[in-house]
Amino acid sequence: MGKKKAKVKAAGNALDMLVRQFAQPLACLRELVQNSIDAGTNQVEVTLAQEREGIRLSVSDTGEGMTENIIETQLTRLFASSKEGDLTKVGKFGIGFVSVFALVPLAVVVDTGRQGEAWRVLFKPDRSFELLKLPHGVEGTTVHLYLDGERFDLPDLRAKVHQTLAFWCRHCRVEIFVDGQSIRSPFELTDSVQAHYEEAGTRLVLALSRQAECFYGYYNQGLTLLEGMQSPLPHLTFKIDSRYFEHTLTRDNIIQNEDYAKGMALLERVLKTHYPPKLYEHLRNGGEDWELLSILGLKGVSCDQEPLFPDHQGQRYSLAQLRKAQVCHQDEPDELSRLIHEPAQSRLVLRLSQAAAAWLSQRDLPVPATRQRWRFSRPDDSLDPLLVSCQQLGKALGVRRLKAVSWISPAPGSFLWPASKVGLVGHSDHGDLLLLDVNHPTAANLKRLQDWNRPLAAQILLQHLILQLPEKDREARAEKLAITMLRHLK
Repeated sequence: MGKKKAKVKAAGNALDMLVRQFAQPLACLRELVQNSIDAGTNQVEVTLAQEREGIRLSVSDTGEGMTENIIETQLTRLFASSKEGDLTKVGKFGIGFVSVFALVPLAVVVDTGRQGEAWRVLFKPDRSFELLKLPHGVEGTTVHLYLDGERFDLPDLRAKVHQTLAFWCRHCRVEIFVDGQSIRSPFELTDSVQAHYEEAGTRLVLALSRQAECFYGYYNQGLTLLEGMQSPLPHLTFKIDSRYFEHTLTRDNIIQNEDYAKGMALLERVLKTHYPPKLYEHLRNGGEDWELLSILGLKGVSCDQEPLFPDHQGQRYSLAQLRKAQVCHQDEPDELSRLIHEPAQSRLVLRLSQAAAAWLSQRDLPVPATRQRWRFSRPDDSLDPLLVSCQQLGKALGVRRLKAVSWISPAPGSFLWPASKVGLVGHSDHGDLLLLDVNHPTAANLKRLQDWNRPLAAQILLQHLILQLPEKDREARAEKLAITMLRHLK
């Protein structure tokens, strides 16, 4: 190595206690990546190689490196850190590097350079170290861990390294490679409707979940601080990445301080401002997650005024508007739906999915199919001569008015159907008008009879009308009809 400056030192008895805090030995990779990010690297390369004595696991970066003074006062001095108060740095305790000893390496070699200096720090099995000056320049920092080949299998270790980094570092903004393969994963959730938000120092993504207990994650510069499946905000799944968040000394939790409280308040604000438009757009585009509207209501956001429910012309209506209208639904428009749909008269025919119709029904707003709620007919003149005779004969009987129609929608099944007006008829409509179905078998017989004996046909029809009267009135009206017919025959 040419001219060198050697120093041999003991690492100190406190090291064993610090090493034991890392329950997962490979979590040391998280600490090394964290140090690389703090050093300003734009990427981290992790490589594994089989060597004669075992396996070499290396972590390399292109960051600012270390001088002799930094090595003396920070790398090799427990709890010495210049990161306190610097919000661009993740580490706060100056102990991350010691985590490499959790792997019980045969040796640890650190090559680093800065300000024209180049150094190698060689840690021996007894955890003493030597500081050697290198004759050539070094860019950034590389940490080599030499592992016992009898304790580790290379393919298995490579898989575990990838898995570990993918968990702790998958959302880092810098590229991280394991033997050339990137472990980066998008800062996303798996839910179909998500809202993203970013401001200086903080980014987040959130979504509503049907489950009260759901995923959550806290990060700092993309490094995982804490993840779990029992979100502190029920029904809200989220990831929030903030340079203001700090992990505990044991790296297994997040410190719940003032910055944490601000982060949680930001989640609540984004939920109420940025998420609803995303959900509304999703539902308008055919999404089926209508139950999320109910959960949004539990979070204090009302959707009553939001136009979400379309008709066949593309116009949309809010829940508040539907509550004031007579509403039904139909998959495809036809003559019936076009005749019924009249927003100015608060009659609406909507184009709804089953999920949307079910959600409305749960809001005490059932939306039946068009043909279940409405009947529509056209006037028909094929029985006009008979109806004229009936009108003449029926004046003295006080029977209800009669109109012959041909049904567009399925006929009610009855020969005579009560209605308040010709045309559109609701099931609950009442009035003094009766609609006569010209396609009913009885009407077909009357058509033939009116050409042969119209008075007789009129009498038969009037008898049908009398049967529509209350039972107490039928006998008297029937007697009147008989007397009228006898007079007519004379």
